[in-house]
Amino acid sequence: MSHNGSIKSDLRFESYKIDKIDFHVQQTVSVLSSVNHSDCRVRFDLGFRDALRIKENEKTLYITGLQVSLKLMKKEADDKPIAEGNFVITGLFSTTGELDKKTEESLVKYQGPAILMPYIRATISYTLAGAGFSPVMMPLINVNAAAADTDIKVIDSNQSDT
Repeated sequence: MSHNGSIKSDLRFESYKIDKIDFHVQQTVSVLSSVNHSDCRVRFDLGFRDALRIKENEKTLYITGLQVSLKLMKKEADDKPIAEGNFVITGLFSTTGELDKKTEESLVKYQGPAILMPYIRATISYTLAGAGFSPVMMPLINVNAAAADTDIKVIDSNQSDT
């Protein structure tokens, strides 16, 4: 197979950290005694952070992140969630050389959050399991479509340790 251009991404994923987990379970007998949660609905809201650009020698570093708010609802009830949480992940990415504005925007607005999504999704699954919930079907999320409606900015920083 021949490629005219490079198939290698300009963006390198360096690392990630889960910044925040804020998780609450409704303290009722029906919730606490329930062992099967396969009938629950999961609602997600995504939030995107502006990207921080840091020039460091020949590298350009980008810090970007994703926030996922979760509500676990019983299918038959539309009122109070039985569990809810807020999860935040931050990722460090790098490039070498200069990127044009369009490529940079694509990397930090679409590719960065899409790369981070499986990690935060796994964290949410582990948190639910650790809290005593049976496996819950979590819907797939089209991060690119969600990011398309945002105004994520790239902000310059002079500090490499912010």
